[in-house]
Amino acid sequence: MPQAWRTPTDAAEARGLLASRDVVFDLRRLDGGGLVHRYPTEGSALAFVRDVVRIAGHEQAACFLLEEQDEDAEGKAHTIAQGADLVRRALEDRAQ
Repeated sequence: MPQAWRTPTDAAEARGLLASRDVVFDLRRLDGGGLVHRYPTEGSALAFVRDVVRIAGHEQAACFLLEEQDEDAEGKAHTIAQGADLVRRALEDRAQ
């Protein structure tokens, strides 16, 4: 019997579905917008921010912003989080 359409049951599954679209996550510097790295998932970008917190501290990790780029929509981007809000988001992601 074919499986009926269902909604994602948790955040990780939802992120996996989003990653299957042509979406990438750009981590940029706040002081000029230079691209640090492009990630296939939000979680991988947040893991980098957590590493910066662990190695260099909260202040250094707050020097970034995270954008979601939809490559199907002609490169349109929107900011997910930046500065201290990005650090908080990264640390909360680890708990999930």
